[in-house]
Amino acid sequence: MILEELDRPKVLIVDDQPENLAIIADMLKDVRVELFVASSAKEALLRIEPNAIDLILLDVVMPEMDGYSLCETIKFNPKTKDVAVIFTSVLYGVEDKLKGFACGADDYLSKPMIREELVAKVSLHLHKIMVFKSLKQLLRRSYHELYNPLAIINTSLEMQEITYGLSRYMEAISAGSKTLQLVYDDLYYSLSETKKEGMVEKVDMAKFVGERVRFFASLAHVKKIAIEFVGEEESFVWMRKVDLLRVVDNTLSNAVKYAKSSTTIVIKVLSLKDSVELSCQNSGADIKNPNRIFEDGYRENFEQIGMGIGLEIVATICSAYKIVPKVTSFDSITKFTYLLPKVLKGSL
Repeated sequence: MILEELDRPKVLIVDDQPENLAIIADMLKDVRVELFVASSAKEALLRIEPNAIDLILLDVVMPEMDGYSLCETIKFNPKTKDVAVIFTSVLYGVEDKLKGFACGADDYLSKPMIREELVAKVSLHLHKIMVFKSLKQLLRRSYHELYNPLAIINTSLEMQEITYGLSRYMEAISAGSKTLQLVYDDLYYSLSETKKEGMVEKVDMAKFVGERVRFFASLAHVKKIAIEFVGEEESFVWMRKVDLLRVVDNTLSNAVKYAKSSTTIVIKVLSLKDSVELSCQNSGADIKNPNRIFEDGYRENFEQIGMGIGLEIVATICSAYKIVPKVTSFDSITKFTYLLPKVLKGSL
């Protein structure tokens, strides 16, 4: 694997009984992991993010907050939703297990546990986790190999346009290069620490979106699509620019990609009382279930309209900022609408 020797998997044991913590820790003593313990759900929540926990062995019956509620909290949080959760419980009925899986658990072990079964299941889940981590590190190391050729292509195209003008063929190459850049940006954001970087700041939405519209103009022109932009002044929001960029770019990218030729995409930035409304409307194939587009794992018919990693990223960002996206689609008109915060409440 690409992972370094020091990158040992991190396992958190959560149980309100000290003797159970000791027993499980002893069972895992020969497994190459870094162990952490918590005696309550509250303590567990304080351990997960700072220690980059990979897997949690979670007791169900605990005071204040039980294991089911804790698991739902973990899986609901975009920052911890990928942490594997294995329930460990004296409750071993079918209904108990089904409830655990409904909460998002990855596996279920009944107490008293058999050491061999515990080790086997922990090892299996950690193997999958570490393979995925290794793949992410491989992709990170490949970023520069992808970015440098793209930068050279984009710079060369700019010089070509300045020197000789932009022909129909060069415009198509430019559009293709920008499309690859957008894919690269989504991958980089999704698989790197970029989504955690940068400060929340006050952003002029009319100016910000206007710049992105100009970026997409050549992509739209290749498909003979026009972009009409309306941006009200004094439309300020509080967001990290890296997050806002992914929302705007993926919304515009999908609009251009799935709009019919010779139609017009309408982008609006409107200032409301407590928020700024960003909307993007295009003419193309109807989305069959627009109210489900941002559901985790939902997919439309890819032959007609492929909603992939881009909108998954948008959904995650909207969740973090408590933005409720709205999608309508009928009579070949699809419209995405976001109410972005003028004042950020709480912390990200």
